[in-house]
Amino acid sequence: MRQIFRQILVIIPSLLPPVVAIASALLVGAGLMLVAGANPIAAYTALFQESLSTYFGFGNTLTKMAPLLLTSLGVLVALRAGQFNIGGEGQIYMGALGSAIAGLSIKGIPALIHVPLALLAGFLFGGIWGLIPGYLKAVRGVNEVITTLLLNYIAFNLVSYLVQGPLMAPNAPSPYSSIIARSAQLPIILSGSLAHAGILVGLVAAGVLWVLLQRSPFGYRTAAVGMNPIAARYGGISVQRTIMLVMGLAGGLAGLAGASEVMGLKFRLFEQVSPGYGFDAIAIAFLSRGSVLGVVLTSLFFSALRSGANVMQRSAGVPVTIVFAIQGLTVLFVAISQRWLVKPPQRESIVQKVSPANES
Repeated sequence: MRQIFRQILVIIPSLLPPVVAIASALLVGAGLMLVAGANPIAAYTALFQESLSTYFGFGNTLTKMAPLLLTSLGVLVALRAGQFNIGGEGQIYMGALGSAIAGLSIKGIPALIHVPLALLAGFLFGGIWGLIPGYLKAVRGVNEVITTLLLNYIAFNLVSYLVQGPLMAPNAPSPYSSIIARSAQLPIILSGSLAHAGILVGLVAAGVLWVLLQRSPFGYRTAAVGMNPIAARYGGISVQRTIMLVMGLAGGLAGLAGASEVMGLKFRLFEQVSPGYGFDAIAIAFLSRGSVLGVVLTSLFFSALRSGANVMQRSAGVPVTIVFAIQGLTVLFVAISQRWLVKPPQRESIVQKVSPANES
């Protein structure tokens, strides 16, 4: 009991900056609403009541949360190793492509087998797309921000070409593929809503990732490389292998996000797979301050904003764009709060852990 209490005391200070950031962003957002002549209390009430307290609205929130959560976990695990994965959007597209191919080409097998195969295809396609910049960074020293960003555009155009050509459905009025096999579709978890089992995939992935990062040698190696790659190499950790593994895992998680969109929501591969989840995931990962639980909660917050935005516009006359302003302000304020509320991390501890002098 004492150990649990101590862990809670350790977690509370780390939660302060994001809480302050979100509260500050909502206050500034309220100011913008007042300037626009709207009632912020009515607007926020409509937004969060619709997205969190109504049956269909909460289902819509969970639907948007699934890809946000999975992609944010991919950004988070890369950050733990000191890598900036800006390619989540492209990895979503590749994961969607992989699951669509599996859903279209494999037929005549039960859903119990087909669904995992399609998810695995999405994970592998996204993982390969993340492994490419991981290899270039680890072996060739190419900056991963540049390569992940540029690979986004390759993924966009590749999917666009395929849905306008080889994968385009017969007589389709716009670029999209045929419907994937029913055995490859994720089941609905809230009857009458859009919420599908993709959110369960995301929560399971979050739990597995937490165990990997907190209770396994992989997590220790990832943290060591992220905090001080020189000390990690001196301690016998393969920095190159760790970076490639982490970037592949990051891409695979984002690939699962794309797979969940195709298998649980759209049932086709469209030219536009994601409305920007990969870029929102960067903000969510930074806002969570390296915590898997923080990613889950922040993904829920961002999903609620997206889910209730249209209702807020209809009921309170507040434009949907205010939601994106609040998201941007949240990231800005979390950066400010980290400067004023958090002490810089001490790097000496990880150096001492991996130093051979401490092995005795």
